[in-house]
Amino acid sequence: MRYRTPVIVLSDGYLANGSEPWRLPEVAELPVIDPGFATEPNGPDGEFLPYLRDEDTLARPWAVPGTAGLEHRIGGIEKHARTGDISYTPDNHDLMVRTRQAKVDAIARDIPELEVSDPTGDADVLVLGWGGTYGSITAAVRRIRRSGGRVAQAHLRHLNPFPANLGAVLRSYDRVVVPEINLGQLSLLLRGRFLVDVIGYNKVRGLPFKAEELADVLREVIDRD
Repeated sequence: MRYRTPVIVLSDGYLANGSEPWRLPEVAELPVIDPGFATEPNGPDGEFLPYLRDEDTLARPWAVPGTAGLEHRIGGIEKHARTGDISYTPDNHDLMVRTRQAKVDAIARDIPELEVSDPTGDADVLVLGWGGTYGSITAAVRRIRRSGGRVAQAHLRHLNPFPANLGAVLRSYDRVVVPEINLGQLSLLLRGRFLVDVIGYNKVRGLPFKAEELADVLREVIDRD
């Protein structure tokens, strides 16, 4: 079977640009992951309740498939909040949706608080980034600081849920600049969640921001009355 040369070249180029060597860890040195599988019934009448959640984490017990006495139904649209049986009850559906959201929200307790770089401690402007904008933002912030400007910097590594102290950080500054290589998805979330009128700087060109470009944006925001 024959292949056209351009296709082979493009494929090889994609593989070359998308690959990066990484060191294999010593398997014996990896920490043990113990999910704490259920081994016995947990119901008051000796039955297994696969949706009886931990009161603190809201996690539910996992049973290894085939464990005698712990069989339960999988699949379906919605489950009863305790038995795991298929349920079409509106109240139960509302409860399950809220429970799953609360479970996600509770993860914030295990997420480190957002760290802010504010050397002088009196900056009025915070530049907040996420993802691949870190390098450009950091270089721009250095330029501002070298010229005597005051600007704080923070970079999000968790978006759902956000760090627990994010709202307090945002409200600590008069202006918050959020550069994004998209149409402003994070800005939209921050405005809706924390009611902070962040200043979005958005471009969708498939290219990273240049440091001087962001520095000019920050200078303009810093110089506002």
